Amino acid sequence: MKCDKCSYEISEPEWIGTTSLLTCTNCGHASEVRPDQLYTKEQIIKVIAAAFSGVGLGDGIGLFEAKAIDNYEPEQFRNSRREQDEKLDWKKIPAAALANHHSSLSFFDADGMRFHLAAFMIASLRGEVEDPIFHLTLSGQLEQKFSTLNTEQVKAVIAYLRWCLSQSEYEYDHDCIEFALASYWMKRLL
Repeated sequence: MKCDKCSYEISEPEWIGTTSLLTCTNCGHASEVRPDQLYTKEQIIKVIAAAFSGVGLGDGIGLFEAKAIDNYEPEQFRNSRREQDEKLDWKKIPAAALANHHSSLSFFDADGMRFHLAAFMIASLRGEVEDPIFHLTLSGQLEQKFSTLNTEQVKAVIAYLRWCLSQSEYEYDHDCIEFALASYWMKRLL
């Protein structure tokens, strides 16, 4: 974004609570900015993709394995489902697979969540899957599910949630999103 006064490029907003403040390092001018003014949908997709670039599944629970857990499948089937899971590049997971395995979000461990989260957020921004807001705002599990995210990944989640706050289709989720931002996500940046 550019400064309102001197048109200097400001790359990163400062977050104070749930308010975004742009302070120009060139002239010192400060202005409050709504979440929908910060990023377009495509810019958020780029932020998410960059933050999660290079993340692998490792020993985490994968998409098909999580579905097997959800279906109470025996260990041998769970292991065979794990063999089908993408483990190296979350960008290779088709949106159709994400849509068909949306319940897997409830069964990921922290490493599985870190590996799949970007794919789910980006696919939801593109309208290809149901949004993961419930899982990003479920207060009892945030600490456990997102413990392995680094600062850039947390910032990407915050950008995604703030964009959702600016969209009328998420108006019924606003209270949950604002609570999760204030009580968990913003505190991760401190």
